[in-house]
Amino acid sequence: MLRPSDLTRLGMAAQAPARRFGSPGYRHARVDALVGAAVVSSLVFIWLIAVPAVTPARLVRHAGHLPLLWTHILGGTVMLLAGAAALRIGLTRSWFRWHRPAGYIYLATGALTSLSAIVRSFDATHTPGLSTGTLGAVWLVFAAMAYRAVKNRRLDQHRDWMIRAYVAAWTFVFCRFFERAAPGVIGGTENDAIWFTWIAPVLLCEVALQWKQGAAKPYQLEENGRAAVRDRA
Repeated sequence: MLRPSDLTRLGMAAQAPARRFGSPGYRHARVDALVGAAVVSSLVFIWLIAVPAVTPARLVRHAGHLPLLWTHILGGTVMLLAGAAALRIGLTRSWFRWHRPAGYIYLATGALTSLSAIVRSFDATHTPGLSTGTLGAVWLVFAAMAYRAVKNRRLDQHRDWMIRAYVAAWTFVFCRFFERAAPGVIGGTENDAIWFTWIAPVLLCEVALQWKQGAAKPYQLEENGRAAVRDRA
């Protein structure tokens, strides 16, 4: 004979949503796919583009600014990997005790990398200039907003600003791949390509972060449904 507690459990099971057959039920698949893609592309970038830039034959071109070059390359390498770790930990809440150390490493190395990019941007004879300097300034603003938000316990805002900051950091990887995979597609100068390859991803990121804010509210959907019924009547 079924006891009342058995009936309660059966009722709860009936009301629970059915799980799709064969579904692994892994909650962080999307986060891991996006962060994993960023990490893999960053490692490929480091191996194929950053490492060759510091070979003896290539270092001759940078003889007048080697400290800035090493700061930018080493800082950018640690920045990309620590930022991915901090972002993944923050979004999944896994291994959360490492979130703060990874975040501080990301902010510190990111600040050095961005400042070195801004300093180098003033040398118009060797660098695209304004586009890279502006990207460095944008990253600093995003990171400062993320730090301010977490200090004020605005965790949702902190998350969104950290996503923006990491996308801005990763756009440099996208920029170098784009230049090699599709040279001359945009036209213009190298400076034009850099503008496009960091503004476009940041814009898409902003649309993704704000997409739900423009969705219809529940009461609006209800009113629209009632209006449709009245129109049919």
